[in-house]
Amino acid sequence: MNSKINSRVRLEDLARALKLSIATVSRAMSDSSRVKPETKQRVLSKAKQMGYRSNQIAKSLSSGKTNVLGVIIPRYDEPFFIEVCRGIDYYVRKHDYRILINSSRNSFKYEKENVLAFERGTVDGVAMCFTHETNSYEHVEELIDRKMPLVLFDNISHKIDGAGHVKIDDFSSAVKAVEILIKHKNNSIGYIGGTSKKSVFNQRFDGFVEAHKKHHQSFKTRHVLNCKSYHQEHEFYEVFNFLSKLQDVPNAFFCSTDNYAILCIKALTKLGYKVPQDIEVIGFGNLHYSNMFTPELTCVSQPSFKMGEKVAEMLLNKIDKGFFISNTDQNSEIVLPTKLVYRDTTR
Repeated sequence: MNSKINSRVRLEDLARALKLSIATVSRAMSDSSRVKPETKQRVLSKAKQMGYRSNQIAKSLSSGKTNVLGVIIPRYDEPFFIEVCRGIDYYVRKHDYRILINSSRNSFKYEKENVLAFERGTVDGVAMCFTHETNSYEHVEELIDRKMPLVLFDNISHKIDGAGHVKIDDFSSAVKAVEILIKHKNNSIGYIGGTSKKSVFNQRFDGFVEAHKKHHQSFKTRHVLNCKSYHQEHEFYEVFNFLSKLQDVPNAFFCSTDNYAILCIKALTKLGYKVPQDIEVIGFGNLHYSNMFTPELTCVSQPSFKMGEKVAEMLLNKIDKGFFISNTDQNSEIVLPTKLVYRDTTR
């Protein structure tokens, strides 16, 4: 390492060493056409030699842009959100942007704090997924009023004027999955899902109900579990306790996430059942671990990475064009398709 490199080298130091004006050095560092190519090369070479790093805060003040996007997710330990963030990051890096991720820790209070932090100008736009606790939207409406580009994804109970929206059709996807279990002659189907406070889980449960109605089949409420735990280490015990207390375990289960499906299979196995010979299971997500277990999981494939890319594309378009997305605008919402991936937990 060059001991002469000083991480605190300023633009003024660089200009003094080159015997050029600060303005000329600044233009050269910004690749301005007003500076001769040979001068640019001199400046860049000297900057590298001296270890100069541009002041991002100063650049953002002069340009009005930070080239950073804020992403707010409900939790860090959910693979779905990690995949969405990967998709966002993959897309924006091709356009010279970076992302700053904040977690709301499943708390509406922290969600509002995260929005406020980004509202203060640290980012050029915001992508976010609401927590299950979110029941008012003044914090995001204020963000929109302040002309901050905003795109919402996944847990969307209703559209918000001025924001973009990216989601899947949770209801129809659930209907199709449960219909498969019904067509396999399962006369009793159970449901394991997350908190009933979360919109996507409600839509998937509504799809579960609709599939039964459509095929004139009933289900028992005692075969339905909406987990109350928000921490993965507690969820297994909740699922296991639910199943172990059932006197009439269903022939099949539809689970609102892959995680719940895997916990369901683990619990059923501990209780002596075989999947899919005794009980079929379908999950929702098709995340990276869905085919890493035995038996491999049959599930609804949700395009998590693609969702991230579409969120990023919509957000950058909004930043570049500066337009207000009205709910009546056909570009205000993207609904991504899903498909059923057949593996080993169905017959």
